[in-house]
Amino acid sequence: MKKAVITIFAAMFCLLAAIYCLNPGRRATLKVLQEKGKQTTNDMMLSSQSVTSIASDSRELMWIGTSAGLNVYDGKSYIQFGYDVKDTTALPDDYINVLHLDRKGRMWVGTQNGLARYVGAYRFHRIALPEHHNNIIAIEDSPEKHDSLAILVSDGNQTYRIGDDEKITPSSHSIQPNNLLAPLPADHSILRKPVEVVTATFRDLGGNLWVGYRNAGVQIISQNRIAYKEANDNALSDNTKGIAILTMATVGKHVLAGTALRVFAYDDKNGHLEQTLFKNLFDSLPKPHQINLNNMVGYDDEHLWLVSEHQVLSCRINNERIEVFAKSPLFKSGLGLGLKVGNHLYVSSEKGRLLRFEFGKPQPEIIHISSPHFDNETKLAKLNDGNILLFMLGMHLAVLSPETGKIRDIKIADMPREGSLDPAFAKQDYYGNIWLGTKRDGLYFTDKEKRHMRRVNVLNDIHIQALVEDTKRNIWVTTIRDVFFANFESKRFLMNSLLSASQDRDDWQYFSNSACISPSGDVVLGSSDGCKFMPSEAMQTNFLRTQAGIHASEMLAVYGVEVEKNNGEVLAVTDEVAHLHSYTFAHEENNLKFNFYYPNFSRRSALMCQYKLEGYDRDWQVPTYGREAHYAHLPAGTYTFRLRLISSTDKPALAERKVEITVMHAPWWSSAAWLLYFSIVLGILFYLNTFYLRARTNHLLLLQEQRELEREKQAKEMNMRFFANIAHEFRNPLTIIAGPLMTLNADKALPQSVHRILIHVCMSVNRMLRLIDQMLDFNQLETDELRLRVSEVDAAEELRQQVASFKESARVKGIRLELTIKNGNYHAWLDCDKLEKIMSNLFTNALKYTAPGGIIRIQASADEERLKVSVFNSGQPVAEDKIQDVFKRYYQLSDSQDSHQYGWGSGIGLYYVKRLVELHHGEIHVKNIHAVSETSSEASLRNGVEFCFSLPADKSIYNKVEIVAQEKRVMQIPLEVKSEEGRTLEMKSEEGRAQEVKSEEGRVKNSLAGNASASGKNLPRILIVDDDVDVAAYLHQLFASDYEVVNRYSAEEALADLEEVKPDIILSDIIMGKMSGLEFCKMLKGNLSFSHIPVILITAMASMHNQIDGLKLGAVAYVTKPFDPAYLKALVKSQLQNMQMLRQRLGESTKTDSLAENVADTLSPQDRKFMDEVYEMMEKLLAQQDLNVNSMCRDMFISPSKFNYKIKELTGETPGIFFRKYKLNKAAQMLHDGLYSISEVAVLTGFSTAAHFSVAFKKQFGISPSEYH
Repeated sequence: MKKAVITIFAAMFCLLAAIYCLNPGRRATLKVLQEKGKQTTNDMMLSSQSVTSIASDSRELMWIGTSAGLNVYDGKSYIQFGYDVKDTTALPDDYINVLHLDRKGRMWVGTQNGLARYVGAYRFHRIALPEHHNNIIAIEDSPEKHDSLAILVSDGNQTYRIGDDEKITPSSHSIQPNNLLAPLPADHSILRKPVEVVTATFRDLGGNLWVGYRNAGVQIISQNRIAYKEANDNALSDNTKGIAILTMATVGKHVLAGTALRVFAYDDKNGHLEQTLFKNLFDSLPKPHQINLNNMVGYDDEHLWLVSEHQVLSCRINNERIEVFAKSPLFKSGLGLGLKVGNHLYVSSEKGRLLRFEFGKPQPEIIHISSPHFDNETKLAKLNDGNILLFMLGMHLAVLSPETGKIRDIKIADMPREGSLDPAFAKQDYYGNIWLGTKRDGLYFTDKEKRHMRRVNVLNDIHIQALVEDTKRNIWVTTIRDVFFANFESKRFLMNSLLSASQDRDDWQYFSNSACISPSGDVVLGSSDGCKFMPSEAMQTNFLRTQAGIHASEMLAVYGVEVEKNNGEVLAVTDEVAHLHSYTFAHEENNLKFNFYYPNFSRRSALMCQYKLEGYDRDWQVPTYGREAHYAHLPAGTYTFRLRLISSTDKPALAERKVEITVMHAPWWSSAAWLLYFSIVLGILFYLNTFYLRARTNHLLLLQEQRELEREKQAKEMNMRFFANIAHEFRNPLTIIAGPLMTLNADKALPQSVHRILIHVCMSVNRMLRLIDQMLDFNQLETDELRLRVSEVDAAEELRQQVASFKESARVKGIRLELTIKNGNYHAWLDCDKLEKIMSNLFTNALKYTAPGGIIRIQASADEERLKVSVFNSGQPVAEDKIQDVFKRYYQLSDSQDSHQYGWGSGIGLYYVKRLVELHHGEIHVKNIHAVSETSSEASLRNGVEFCFSLPADKSIYNKVEIVAQEKRVMQIPLEVKSEEGRTLEMKSEEGRAQEVKSEEGRVKNSLAGNASASGKNLPRILIVDDDVDVAAYLHQLFASDYEVVNRYSAEEALADLEEVKPDIILSDIIMGKMSGLEFCKMLKGNLSFSHIPVILITAMASMHNQIDGLKLGAVAYVTKPFDPAYLKALVKSQLQNMQMLRQRLGESTKTDSLAENVADTLSPQDRKFMDEVYEMMEKLLAQQDLNVNSMCRDMFISPSKFNYKIKELTGETPGIFFRKYKLNKAAQMLHDGLYSISEVAVLTGFSTAAHFSVAFKKQFGISPSEYH
C-alpha cells in the first residue's frame, strides 16, 4: 500500500512538473521573446542635430536619420540606435543616408557602410552587398508589378535588386537620392532655419510637415500653426510678449488687455495700439495696497467700466487711450467682478452687499443679500430672462431679479456639497446651458431647465480659469496651462495643441477672466506670455476628421512588451505582439513595460490613451499622451493589458486593444505544485480520516461486539440450559429403551440373527448416551460448572484401550494407526473420562483429515510430573496464519485449500478438546510437520499436522473436590450374552461390525472373480457408500438377504471400484469426507459408462432445497434419515424393476421416441443421446448380416469394452443379440406397413435367406412372417 501511494505521488509530481515546464503559452512566448537589442532613450534631443532623412513606419512612429545614429520618435522620447562593433544586430554604421518603408511595412536603413532591415526587438538584420558598394544613398520599391516585395538600392554608381528571399542581383533601373519627400511652405519665415540648410522633409498622416536641418535638428510644422502664426502677427501680440495678461475684454472695435500695471487698447481694424497706466486712472490707497484690475465691462462701443479691488471707474476710449468720466469712492472692503445688466453695473462686495452702478455716477446703490455665502468672491452671470445668477461659495446658487431685488435660491439635482468649490466664473451659453467654473474642483454643467448638474471630467486640470463662447457657438475653457473647446453638437471637449501651455515653457499660465472674442471673431486669450489670437483658419481642431484621425482607431496598437528579469537582463517582443495576443512569463519575469502607439505627435493633443491592467489596476489610469506603461514586481497571475484611444473620458473609446499576460507562479507556488500539495494534504487527511473512521468503527464494533457478546452470553446460557434440559429429557426415553434392551439381551432363547439386530440397537443407544454425556459436559464447560473427577490410573493402559478401539475404524478407511508408548512411570492422577473424550475427538479429527493410505501416529511419554501425548496425522498442512484458530469455537477453515480441511464439521470438537485440556490444568498446541521437502509417497506420510497436549500427573496439582476414590463411569449397555448352549456371544463392537462388513465385501469380490457361491449368483448388486460404519453395516444387513451388497466408506473409493463392482443400484450418503454424495452423483451421471446406474441419496439433510439439488443432479430418489426400512427396500425394488422394464422396452423398440413416457423418463439425457446414436448407427447398418462392433465404436468414439458393457446394462443383451432384435423389430414394422414382400424385407434387414429370416422372426415373435403380414 505504501509503495502504491509513493508511486502515485511520484507519477503525479512528474506529470505536474511536465505540465509546468511544457506550458503551451510559455512555449509560444519563448518563440517570440528575445534579448533586447542595444538602444538608448533620450527625452530631449536627437542623437545628432544633423538630420539626413525622415520616414514614418506603419505604426506612425517617426524615424529620423542623422549623421550620428538613427532616432525613432514616439511623440514623447527618442529611441536611438547606432553602430556597435561587438553587436551584429546593430546598425552597420552611425551615418544614416536614407530611410525607406517598403510595401510590406519593413523599414530599410541605408548607411555609409551598408544596408540593414529592422526585424523587431530593437534589432537589425544586415544585408551584405558587393564590395565597394556599401554607401547606400537611395532606396525604392521595385517598380515591377510582379516584383512587389523587392526593393532597389543604390550607392550612386550601381543599383541592386533585393528580393523577398534577400537574393541580391544587379538592376538596370536607376534611382536617385531624394530625402525631400514633401514640399516646403510658401512662407519660409515659419522655418526655424534658412531653407538652404533643409536636408529632409516628410508629411505625416496628420498633415504635419517634418523638416530636418543640417546642424539644427528637426521642426514639426502644422497647417494650423501657419494660420496661427499669421493671426498673431499683430501689435497686441508683439507688444505683450512676456507680459502676463490678467484680464481681457472687447469694447466695440477694440480689444482691451489688462496687466498688473496698465491697460492695452488695440484697434482690431487698423491695428493701432495704445496703453494707459493704472496710476493715471485709479486712486491709490496707502501702501502696501496696490491696484489690481478685476475686470473690464463694456457699456457701449466707446464706453466701459474698469473694476478694481477697491474702486470702479466710468471710462471712454479715445484714440486707443482710456479717459475717466467718473470715479467711485475707494472701498476698503474688497470688490469682486462686475456684470452689466441693462444699463447698470453689478459688482459683488463683502459683508453681503451687491453694488449697482449707473454709468457716469460715482455712488452705487447697495443691495443687501441675506445669504451668508455671498461675498466679493461671488461670481455673477446674466441669464437669458434678464435675471442675475449668483454663484456663491460652496456651490450655493441663487437668482436675483434686478427689477424687484428679490432673491430665490436654486436647488439642482446632483449638486455637489463637498470639495473645494470656490467660484471662478458663471456663464450661460447661447443655448441656455449654465457653466460653472471652480478654482480647484473643475467645471460643472447645468442644462437650461436647471434640472440636473454634472461635472465635466474631460479636463486634465481642475483649476478652471475662464470661459468664452465664440461666434460659432464653440465653448472655450482655459485651465492654468491648457485650452479646451467643445461645440454643442458633439458635446466633446478637445484640447487645442496650439494654445496649450505644454507646448512651450514650463512657466506658461492662463489667468482668470482673461478671455474674449475679438471684433473679427478670433478667440483672444491672455496668458503669461501675452495675448494669443486663435483665428478661424487655424480652428480646424477636429483631429478625427483629418486623415490621421480617420485611421486612428485602426492604427492603435501595442507594438512592444519588454521584460526585465531579476538579474537585469531585458527581453523584448515587438512586432509579434500584433499576431500573438497572449504571453506567458516566468515568475522572475515580472517587471513589464508595454510600448504602444497612436497617430499623433503632440504631447497634448486631440487624442489621448488610457490603459489598465485588469487583475492589477482597479480603474483606468489617467489619460496620457505618453506611449508606454510600466508595471513592476507583478505578482503571479493572469492579467489583461487594455489600451484604448479616447478623445474624452466621458465618451466611448475610439479603439481598444488587449494583450493577455500570464506571470507564472514559482515552481513551488504554481498551480501544479498546489495541486501536489493539495493531493498530499488530501492524502494525509484521507489517512487521518481513515484512521479516525477505523478507530471510530472499531469503537462502535467494540461496543456492538460487547452488546453482541452480552446477548450471545444470554442466548448461550439459555441454549445451554435448553440443551441441558433436553439432554436430561433424552435420558428418560433412553432409560426406557435401555431397560427392555438389557432384558432382551439377557434372553438366551432368542436366535443369533435377532441378537445381531440387538447389537446395532445397543450400540446406537450407547452412542446416544455418550453424545448426551458430551453435550452435558460441553454445557458445564461453557458455564464453568464441569468439574474433574481425578483418580490414580495407569495412563499407558488407558491409552492402549482407547487406541485399540480406534484401530478398526482406521483399518476400514485404509489408514495405518501406530501407538508408541515410551518408557516411564504412567501411574498418574487423571480423569479417565476426560482423557477418553480428548483422545476420541483428536482421533476423530485425524481420521477425517487423513487420506486413505495415510498414517495416524500416537505417541505418549511420562515422567514424575506430566503425561505428554501427541496425535499426528499425515495429509495437508494448515495455513500458518490460521493454525492457531482451529481451537476457536465454531471455527471452520475457508475453502482456500479444498473441501477436506480442518474445521469441516461443526467447529466444536477441537474447541471442546482445548477446554477439557485446560480444565485438566494442561496445555495443548498444534503445528505443521515438514519433515521432508520432496513429494514422494514416503514424504507424504511424514508431513502433516500434529496435536500435542500434556496433563499434570501429580496429585498435588488437584484440589480435594477434584479427587475421588473411584471414577464414575458413563452408563453403557452390556454387549455380551450367553447362548442356550452356554457359549458366550460377544456383541460386536464397532470394529467387529466393520470387520464383518469387510468379510462380506471379500465374499462379494471373490464372487466377482468367479468363485462366488450359488446363493449369490443371480442377485442384483447394491453399492452402499457411507462413511458412517454403523449406518453402512445396518444397510448391509438390511439388504444382504435379497441382494449382493458391497460397502464403500468414501465417494473416492466408490468411484475407483465402479469398474470392478458394476452395481445395479447405488445408495449414497451426502455428507462425507472429501467428496460429498452430491459431487459423487454428479460425477457418476457425467460418466457415460455409469450414467445409467440409479442413485438413491440417503441423508439427514431434510430441507426441500437439498432434495431439489440432489434430484437435479440425476438422483432417482432422496431419502431422509431416519427412514422406514420397508419403504427403502420397496424403493430399491421399484427402481430395479424400472431398469428391467427399460431393458425390455429398449429391446422391443427401434428408436427412443417410441418409448412410453414413464419408461423414457428412466433414461438420463446422456443415456438417451447414446441410444439415439446406437439406433441411428444400426439403421445405417440394417442391411448387414452381423454387427461390426469395432467399426461402430470408432464412429461413436467409445471403446468396445465400454460399449459392450453399456449395451448390456441398458438392454440386458449383448450388442449382437440386441442388433438382431432391432433388425427383427424393423422387419415387423415393414411387414406391418405392407410396402415390401417377405423376401424384400429379409434382404433389407440383412438376412441371407428368407428361410433364415422366417426362423428368426418366429423365434422372437412366436408367429411366422407370413402370419404376421
